[in-house]
Amino acid sequence: MPEYLSPAWFTEADSLLRSSEVLNALSQGVHLVLEQRVGEGDTATVWHVRFVDGIVSMTQGPADIPDVIFVCDAATAEGIRSGKQSAQTAFMDGALLVKGSINALLAHAELFAALNDVLGPLR
Repeated sequence: MPEYLSPAWFTEADSLLRSSEVLNALSQGVHLVLEQRVGEGDTATVWHVRFVDGIVSMTQGPADIPDVIFVCDAATAEGIRSGKQSAQTAFMDGALLVKGSINALLAHAELFAALNDVLGPLR
């Protein structure tokens, strides 16, 4: 398994997302961009996931116009990735900041659950 947040990890994550029949089906008619920032400033690791009418992909770097942005430190990101901490708990504890459309998160809860499942092999 590639090291978390390494170039190889991003390549594998993108491949898993693009090939997921479940995500492709759930994202039909959806136009949503999620951005994740781990760390702050110029040293932050940033990537985004696009759901565009049945095509799901992950790209390193910031999104042009993200609908939702998640921001956390490296320890929180690792805790969420490994399953030792839930994103919901991190959010409630103030360790995970969410910017943008909370309504988009609520409206696409099933899509986020599937996204988590699809990326499971990278844990």
